[in-house]
Amino acid sequence: MNIFLIGFMGAGKTTVGKQLARRLGYHFLDMDEFIESEQGCSISDIFKYMGEEYFRNQETQLLQRLSNVQNTVVSTGGGIVTRDENLRLMKSAGKVIYLQTPLTELSNRLKFDNKRPLLQADDAEVRMKNLLETRQPLYEQADYIIKTEGLSSYAVASLILKSI
Repeated sequence: MNIFLIGFMGAGKTTVGKQLARRLGYHFLDMDEFIESEQGCSISDIFKYMGEEYFRNQETQLLQRLSNVQNTVVSTGGGIVTRDENLRLMKSAGKVIYLQTPLTELSNRLKFDNKRPLLQADDAEVRMKNLLETRQPLYEQADYIIKTEGLSSYAVASLILKSI
C-alpha cells in the first residue's frame, strides 16, 4: 500500500512523510524534489520559464509512473488536487491523507519562505487564503483527514498510523 499526503504548502507533508515512512519501513518520495531533480531546476524556475501548466503535467506524469510502486509514502505538491485525474490516480495507487492545517499556522510557517512561486506576490496572505479556500473541498476528498494544528510531526504520523 502507498500513502499519499496532500494538503496546502507548509502543512508538513514532507516532514510528516519522512517520519511516517521511517515508522512503517516504507520508501519516501517527495514529488517536488523528484521533479526538480528530473528537470534539473527548481520548482520556482519551472513556474517562471515553463509555466504552472507544465509543472502540473509533470506531477500527473509522475503519479502515472507511481501506479507501479508499492510501500511508499509520497509527499505531494500543494496544488496536486487541482486536477481531478491526480486524485483518481492517487486513490487507485493507495490511501490519500489530507493534512488539514489552519490558515494562521500555514501563514506563520510560510511568511519567510521565498521558494513558493504561487506566493511570490505583494498580497501573499490574501493569495494564500484564496488558494486554500479553492482547494479545501478538493483536499477533503481524501480517504482520511488529519487535523495537524499544534501537533508535532511525530504526533501527526501517529494519528495517520491509527487511521489507516
